[in-house]
Amino acid sequence: MKFKKLAAGLSVAVLAATMMSVSVSAAKLGDVVHPSEEDTKMNDSYYSIGAMGFYMGQDWSWNQGDWVGIDDTGKITVEYKISAVIADKTMSGKGTLGDMGVMVANLPEGIYPVDVKVSDAKFVAEDGTTTVFDSLNSITSMDEDSEGGIRIHIRPTDEVDEETGKVTKKACPEVAGWEKEGAFNGGTLSMTLDFGVAAAEGGESKTDTSKADSKSDTSSSKADTSKKDVSSSKADTSKASAAATSSKKSDDTSKAAETGAAVGGTLAVIALAGTAVIVAKRRK
Repeated sequence: MKFKKLAAGLSVAVLAATMMSVSVSAAKLGDVVHPSEEDTKMNDSYYSIGAMGFYMGQDWSWNQGDWVGIDDTGKITVEYKISAVIADKTMSGKGTLGDMGVMVANLPEGIYPVDVKVSDAKFVAEDGTTTVFDSLNSITSMDEDSEGGIRIHIRPTDEVDEETGKVTKKACPEVAGWEKEGAFNGGTLSMTLDFGVAAAEGGESKTDTSKADSKSDTSSSKADTSKKDVSSSKADTSKASAAATSSKKSDDTSKAAETGAAVGGTLAVIALAGTAVIVAKRRK
């Protein structure tokens, strides 16, 4: 029980340290929340994150698209169709753009600025004309919007605070002039926001087997080398033993032969002596 309390305390401390450190530089979403089958709270926090497209004409009435959730890889892909009826309520061909874009909600508090890579940001008008937003596709991190969460604003003019004169929302260069009557008559806005959860965790690809292969190669080479070395050393040792045994046997044999020859010579002398005695007795 004490260990569980200690672990919980450490987790809170680590999270607090993380939240403090992200204020200095762009934070990674995976440092705070991520998909987890084991931690329900963290898992639910992750999957509550989502986005939707929005549009406002010069009358600044709010229109929004469908909610799109974040996927397991940390990406949100939004596609929002703005009808000509919404763009020009009078149906007189006098459509204008006030502000359109994508808003991301339910991100954890205190993580701004956050790492996010925007890609494939474009607008395809009703007549098929495609506008690619290079200025948006270069985004790699974003700060919190004044209205909360992250908001990508696509507007033809700067929004300026009347009291301070400070620019609160910058104009998007690709839509310059779309505030004029008849310049905007609907179309489809789309883009992908990548919060890079897998990259943020600093983990290796699960399908990356290069290290496993190298390990297996190393282990097999070690095994092969050791086997070969042991077997060869055993073979050499056995050969050496056999050679030593053979040498010993030959030494023993030669010694035995020498001993046998000596013994044989002695016996021969004894035999001759005996024969001489016999002959001498016969002569007598």
